[in-house]
Parts: sequence; structure tokens; C-alpha cells
Amino acid sequence: MTRLCDLTQPIFEGIAVYPGDPLFEARLFAEHDVDGFRASRYVVGSHLGTHIDAPLHYFVDGEPLESFPVDFFSGNAACLNFASVVGPLSPRYRDRDDFSRPVSLRVDDLAPFEKAIEALDILVLRVDWADRAGSVLYYYDFPSVSPELCDWLADFPNLRVLALETPSLVAPPATPNLDELPVPDSKRFPPELEDCRVLNPLERPAPRETDPDAPPLDELELLADSEAHRILLGRRPPILILEGLVNLDSLPAYEPSRPGETVQRDTTREFQLLALPTPFQNADGAPARVVAFL
Repeated sequence: MTRLCDLTQPIFEGIAVYPGDPLFEARLFAEHDVDGFRASRYVVGSHLGTHIDAPLHYFVDGEPLESFPVDFFSGNAACLNFASVVGPLSPRYRDRDDFSRPVSLRVDDLAPFEKAIEALDILVLRVDWADRAGSVLYYYDFPSVSPELCDWLADFPNLRVLALETPSLVAPPATPNLDELPVPDSKRFPPELEDCRVLNPLERPAPRETDPDAPPLDELELLADSEAHRILLGRRPPILILEGLVNLDSLPAYEPSRPGETVQRDTTREFQLLALPTPFQNADGAPARVVAFL
């Protein structure tokens, strides 16, 4: 019997947004005791919560979301679990010498799964970052997908959606000072956010010496994020980017391979995934409801 697994973030008043994006607003304009019914007005950014990026997000002449047929947003999917490789508790994340740059998945991390990826319409990457969803810390220093890896993924002709647990492809490098953040609400944020210094080291080493004519580090990461998006969204046909997934621990998954091992396709780890964006006209992106059929 098929089981449905919801991979969608809830959206609520006070939810944190990507730096610079519009805040979410929910307002009543009709109430039961006055109007006999209830109705609300929502202000929501096109890249809030669980959402899909369209080519129009980065290209002036790029396709908007509504130009894609509905079956483009569904297909054969599999999850690769890299939490132990780049997740917040992994040695690569915690023990790095340079906290001025985010940790990234590399081509050699995914190369052993080439045979499995070839069979997919949708590739899901798990890094165990979703427990921060809704908080400011969700948007900083998350495990990233490098432009080099995006370039490698673009060579898979059947792949049409890259699905992520993170809010974007490449993270801004700086984590905000805890003193400037609101006190975590235990009803909204997981307990580990009470000790953010464990999972998000805030005492950064002094910045490395760099070329004085080079862009600042944060600008470099923004350029990398833009390049990664352009590689995927600029392919023909494009690889759409589905960001902000949750509940990935409920999915069957491939685990990291041993050195030198080639992972063969395993259909028992595959599932159908449906990610339907709200059909706004001329949309550069839109919130989506995402469901896995297990």
C-alpha cells in the first residue's frame, strides 16, 4: 500500500526569510463574528519555505514556472544521504580549518552513485539541515552544492529537478551573532538551537589574507550561488531547483559509499515525488507542496 510522506515546510507568522527577501505576512480581512466567514490576506515571497526556482529567477529571458507542464514537477526520485559527509555533525563540517567558506558536496562524493542517478528524474540530497527551518540560522553556513558539482549533474540528460534540504545551493559564509537573534521559541525551534555554538561555530578565525582587488568573501559566495543556479537553470532543458525540503529522514536513501566502490542502481530505494508549485503568472519561483509516494 502506498504511503504519502509530506516534505513541505509549514509557513507561519514570524518565519525567518532569506536575507533581503520580503517578510511573510498573514492578515485577516474578514472574521466570523463580524462577516459570518473568515478570509485572510497573505504576503509571501516567491522563494519562501519549500519552493521551486524557475529559469526566470536568474535569466531575463528565462522560462517562468507556469510554462512547464505539470508532469515536469513529478517523476522517479531517489535520496542520497550525505549527512555523515557534510552535515552539521560530520567531521568535514565541524573540524574544518576555515569557517569563512561553507562546506560543499564535491563531485567525488556523488560520482560513485552515477549509475543510480542516471535512472532519476529527481535527485534529492539529504544533509540533515532541515531542523533549522524557520529560524535565522537556517540561511547561513549550510552544507552547499558547488558550481563544479552542478556542472557535473547537468550532464545527466534525464535529470530535471535537483531537490535540496537547504534554502539555496551555496551558503552565505557568515553566521549572525547569537546576541542579535531572538530567543529561540521551543515550540518552533528544535532544542539543539539553544546551543547554536555546537552546530554553528560562531567564533570564527581571523579572515585569511586575500588579494586586495578580489571581492569580499561574502560576495564570492554570492557569485558562487549565482553561478550554480545559472548552470542548472540554464541547461536545455533546465534542471529546476527545489529547495527547503523537510522530513527527509522518512525517505529510503542511498548511504555514502566506501572508497573505490561503485554503487549500482537499487530500485527499492526509488520512489515517486510530486512537487507542485503555486501557479502564479510569470513566476520566477513559487512555494510548492511536495509529497513522496513510498
